[in-house]
Amino acid sequence: MYSEGEGYVDGSPITASSIDQLAQQHFPLCMKSLHVNLRKNNHLKHFGRLQYTLFLKGIGLSLEECILFWRQGFKGKTDNEFNSQYKYNIRHAYGEVGGDVNRRGKGYTPYSCQKILGDSNPGIGQTHGCPYRHYSVDNLVGFLQATGVNDKEVLRGVREDVGKMRYHIACNRVFDATHKNEIKKVKEDGSWSQTDLDTIVHPNTYFKRSFLLKQMAKAPKDA
Repeated sequence: MYSEGEGYVDGSPITASSIDQLAQQHFPLCMKSLHVNLRKNNHLKHFGRLQYTLFLKGIGLSLEECILFWRQGFKGKTDNEFNSQYKYNIRHAYGEVGGDVNRRGKGYTPYSCQKILGDSNPGIGQTHGCPYRHYSVDNLVGFLQATGVNDKEVLRGVREDVGKMRYHIACNRVFDATHKNEIKKVKEDGSWSQTDLDTIVHPNTYFKRSFLLKQMAKAPKDA
């Protein structure tokens, strides 16, 4: 189960300027897709912005850095346009504005896989949702290959999973393949239990697990 703050990694350098690199290395496909579309179009529609903002909030991006991130991302907008059309929604998601209940609750909670999968199909120009469910299988495989997943066995498994509507299994299959060496290491040295490697059912859990595994792999032995 995901709990508030679970996706946050203490000491990780989460700033507006670090998101490009973090997206490439540690984001699940749903968030990677939003990031790619933002960089390509300098814009995301409302539900995509909300899904992505809450994810970024969950990995520890501060409100100030989140506003900066979106302001830099929306290159075609003037400051007045950005402030009047988008800034309030970001602040609302963080719980800085809105009613007492929203402020007390510190805004919205990052979306789980179940929530993202259960959302209605994205319409034309919309980018929210789960690529494993909402992309055509050929577009999905093409996007995976563009992100560096080229193992034929993994891609065949993803096609099979998606055909059986096991979307979270497909996502976990990709995670396991892209973190294969790190997972093998923590299993062999006993530093992670089986519970630490349970099926991922939340995008923020995906990020945190990826970040921690890659950091452990970089750490010098007997440090």
